[in-house]
Amino acid sequence: MAAPKGNTYWQFRNKHGRDFKYTPDALWEEAVKYFEWISENVWNKKEAIKSGEMAGTLIDIPTQTPMSIESFCLFADIDDNTFFRYEKEKGYEDFWDVTTRIRKIIESNQFEGATVGAYNPNIIARKLGLSDKQEIAQSVIINFED
Repeated sequence: MAAPKGNTYWQFRNKHGRDFKYTPDALWEEAVKYFEWISENVWNKKEAIKSGEMAGTLIDIPTQTPMSIESFCLFADIDDNTFFRYEKEKGYEDFWDVTTRIRKIIESNQFEGATVGAYNPNIIARKLGLSDKQEIAQSVIINFED
């Protein structure tokens, strides 16, 4: 049976909505753990030896692991949308400084990694929304003669 129309049962709740998984300070602490974890866990890139007796043999070259908002959210066990809400929506103002700092550190890592060649510059440019756009205006005049 449904509650009667016009009821005010919701006013009897002690609180509305569920608790945040993190406080702003706890989110920053989790971000610091993520930054440390990502710096300790390297990826290995396969590269062929170019000369000598072992030329052509593939070896592992350790390379820096790229940071991303998505991998941070997986690490922190929050949804991407939760991070975006923390970052911009009204009611989450206490999180704005922390999420801005986290985003800037991650974007800085991506940009600097692409700059020194650790990451693919084209992928990072798209990820960061960087692009060279050219707009070409073209006008066509059609002359119809009878």
